[in-house]
Amino acid sequence: MLLPLWLIVLLVTGFVYGLFVTIKNITNRDKNFWIENKPKKREANDQDEQTRRDFVANVSHELRTPVSIIKGFADSLQEDYEILSETQRKNFLTKIQKNAERLNSLVEDLLVLAKLEKPKTTLSKESLDLCELVQVIEEEFLQRKVSSFPKLILICPSSAVSILADRQKLVSVFENLIDNAIIHAEGLSQISIRIRENSEDNSITCEVEDDGKGIEQDDQEMLFERFYRVDKGRSRNRGGTGLGLSIAREIIDAHGGEISVRSKVDSGTIFSFKVPQSL
Repeated sequence: MLLPLWLIVLLVTGFVYGLFVTIKNITNRDKNFWIENKPKKREANDQDEQTRRDFVANVSHELRTPVSIIKGFADSLQEDYEILSETQRKNFLTKIQKNAERLNSLVEDLLVLAKLEKPKTTLSKESLDLCELVQVIEEEFLQRKVSSFPKLILICPSSAVSILADRQKLVSVFENLIDNAIIHAEGLSQISIRIRENSEDNSITCEVEDDGKGIEQDDQEMLFERFYRVDKGRSRNRGGTGLGLSIAREIIDAHGGEISVRSKVDSGTIFSFKVPQSL
């Protein structure tokens, strides 16, 4: 006998919430233990320690929101199922599903970051045509067939642009930059991807430009920080985890390159990264 969808969601939600509470209790228990048996203070890099604390605080905050929403609607379904209309039940399940997907995206992005931040990030290097790779991304983008999506323009040299790099990780960079524009660039109608070779230093420059509203200078300095959002409400409503640009930066760093942003309010934004053609 198949279980109804709402019951399956409740079971999964209960498991996730139980796991969250268990981890929190273990953390509090360990904290109390160390307060009672506090060792001598060891020397530490203040900046690194503060960075770790900020990261843990941000992760906790980002996890708490979807878990709280899932728990709230699941509790309502469990307690008031008989008196809720069919429309209300479906609405509750939709909100549970949306936040479960958000939670899953956040966990996946955190796992990606953890792998990329290992001392020696493994790159599956291969020789590839960068323009061909972006063309595949463009085709997949067009297959989404979402009317609200902007026009995507690819500007490449007439000849192949060869590079020795990790195909899947570069795909992730382009997808993160494109999705970042879709989520954040207010008034967006067009995204342009430009690729050019730099013969003077044997490198390749890639630019992802949008024609959106643009970004204030103060915000530009923080864009690649984890969980930083220019417009928190807009990005959360449209599915952003706040980690996409951090992941892109880690991937480009692993390729021996650098990534930057330049933008002017009401004049759009350009994310640019430069990588060597061979590693």
